[in-house]
Amino acid sequence: MKVDKLISKLFALNLKKKELNTLLNRLGFSYRKGKGSHEVWSKEGYILTVSTHNKEVPRYILKELLGYLRERDLLGESDEKK
Repeated sequence: MKVDKLISKLFALNLKKKELNTLLNRLGFSYRKGKGSHEVWSKEGYILTVSTHNKEVPRYILKELLGYLRERDLLGESDEKK
């Protein structure tokens, strides 16, 4: 799936776990296994912990990620809803 489409789904706060993993990889985040059923993603000192209990990613995690991407201007041209 293209990054632009994944970012559009992020704006809609409607990403599945697999889509979030793809987006984070393509944005240059590093993955490491967390404790139990959690994954830890990091980039330049920013750490995002994602629960792997469900296929759906909680909205608060997507909002946090969206805030980070906007703050660092990592959305580029796709940031239409600023």
